[in-house]
Amino acid sequence: MISKGDFLRLFFGAVVIVGMVWKNPPTEVFLEESFCSVTWNHPFGCDRLGRDVLSLFSYGTFSALLFSLPSRIFTLVFSSLICLFQYSIPFTGKWFFTPISSVFVSVPSLLIALLTVHALGNGPLVLVIAILLGDWAFSYETLQSKIRETDGSPYVLAASFFGASKANVFRNHIFPSALPVLKVLFTTGLPGVVMTLALFSYLGVSAGNDWFGPGLGEQISFARDYAYSAPLALVIPIFGIVGLVTTLNVKRR
Repeated sequence: MISKGDFLRLFFGAVVIVGMVWKNPPTEVFLEESFCSVTWNHPFGCDRLGRDVLSLFSYGTFSALLFSLPSRIFTLVFSSLICLFQYSIPFTGKWFFTPISSVFVSVPSLLIALLTVHALGNGPLVLVIAILLGDWAFSYETLQSKIRETDGSPYVLAASFFGASKANVFRNHIFPSALPVLKVLFTTGLPGVVMTLALFSYLGVSAGNDWFGPGLGEQISFARDYAYSAPLALVIPIFGIVGLVTTLNVKRR
């Protein structure tokens, strides 16, 4: 039997898919349809530029998901490679990686991401780098805790006793034990990445505008000035952000 939460996730995903199949990306304006009423062809009406709100919602949600997935994957891959390097050359952790990660953890990740975008400019790659720099330290610290726990296990001690290299021990014992942690970090970190992308979009820094139209945050920023004329243009992207975060926030049983 489908639970209420699973039903809402399916409903949310179905609306996004229907909007993408039915509508074209909202990359063009149609001023003659500005503030159009709710009709069969425009189930949620149009915004001030005549763009269909359903199309804005569907493609904005898809764009946020499309950029959040690789951003999170790259962050975890980067953190894992640092852990491998530190495990192979232990003194680099004490004198380099651990102090740097402590600094990054103490500074809000969003501030680091904003500073990165300010320094490097706009663009899809810059957003991925900004999210990576903002989130890598927490993933690194979490993985290091698991590595220290596994490093003292009998399997690792026996492998080291029989002459296995650090890289071999990491590949065959450390990394497999850390895989469940990586899965948890991936699923629990996705909602935060979505919120970061939404905030960037609200501030006018977004990726994929040429292909998918404005992001959900940018839609909110644009629609707030005419909320009385087209309230759905403001409410629907908020629903998109909340729905996407809720959908990705899967509870582990």
